[in-house]
Amino acid sequence: MTGDATRAGYRELDEDRYLRFQRMRLKVKGGERQRAFLALLSSSEEFLNAIEVEVEVRDGQLLPGFDGPLTEASFKEPTEDQEARMYGLWRSVPPRTACRVSFWASVTLEHIRSGTIPHPAWLAANGGSAETGEERVDRALYSRTDDKAIDDCVRTVFRRMGGLPAARGNRSVFVNPTFGRGWWRERIVAGISGQGDAVEKRPALMKVVRRSQQYWENLVTMIVSRSSVFGSGSVQAAFINSLAKHFRQHRDSPLQSAKTLKTALRRFSNLAASRELGVLSFQEIGTLADGLLDDVRRLHEDSSEI
Repeated sequence: MTGDATRAGYRELDEDRYLRFQRMRLKVKGGERQRAFLALLSSSEEFLNAIEVEVEVRDGQLLPGFDGPLTEASFKEPTEDQEARMYGLWRSVPPRTACRVSFWASVTLEHIRSGTIPHPAWLAANGGSAETGEERVDRALYSRTDDKAIDDCVRTVFRRMGGLPAARGNRSVFVNPTFGRGWWRERIVAGISGQGDAVEKRPALMKVVRRSQQYWENLVTMIVSRSSVFGSGSVQAAFINSLAKHFRQHRDSPLQSAKTLKTALRRFSNLAASRELGVLSFQEIGTLADGLLDDVRRLHEDSSEI
C-alpha cells in the first residue's frame, strides 16, 4: 500500500492498474482468465488477494462502512432508505472522487473484507433474474461451451463493484455500482431540494431517479454530458424537478417511459440550442421544461389515438 494520498484523499485502487486488470479479464470471452476470475468468487479471501496482487491500493481516509442490514437482494437493488443512508455516511466524498471507478471498487472490496458483503458471488447477481449470484456463477462455470455466459458474469461483477467504463463509458460509474449509484442519486436529489420553494417534495423527486434502471441511465446521460445544454447543474436540477412535477400532475403520462424520456431530452437539447439556459434562474428553466414535457406528453397521447 502506498502512502501518497493527499490530505483530503480517500482510499482507492490505483486507477490505471485496476482498469488494466479489467481489460485483461475481458480480452478473451469465456477464456481461462475469465473462468479463473469467477472461481475466485467462492472465497472472500482468495478474491481480495487476487486483486491486491495485481492492483496497488492508494492509501487514504477509509470510509465508514454501510451499517444497515444488507441482503443479496438489497445489495442488488437497495431500497430508498438504504441509498439515503449510503449518502448520509459518505456525504463528505467530493464528486471528483465519486466519479472514479477505482474509488467505488475499493469501497466494495472493503465491504467484502469487513463481511458486510459476506459472499463475493453477490457481485455476479443479475438485476433482472431471481437466480442468486452463486447460482449464476456455478451455471456459467459448469458450461464448457457457453462463452457468453462466462463473459456476461465477469462483466456483471465489474459493473457491480465500481463500474465498467470499457463497455459503458463514463456513465457506468453513475449507473452500475451499487454504492456509487445510490450515492449519486441521493446527491442529485439533495441538490435539487436545496433550490427553494419551487422544488417538488423529496418523494416525488425520488420517483423520478428511481423509476427504473434504464430511466436512471437516460438521466445520467444528461448528467455526464459536457455540452453547453446539460453541463449546468441548475439545468439538470430544473429538468428533473419538472419531471417530478409532471409525474404528480399526470400519473399516466407517457413520460414515465424511458423511451419517451429520451425524446424529451432530445427536444430539450434542441430548444436550448437557440438560447443560453445557464444564465436563467432555476424557476425560469423549470418553466421551459414544464412546457416542453407537456408538449411531449400531448404528442405521444395524440399519436396513440391514431
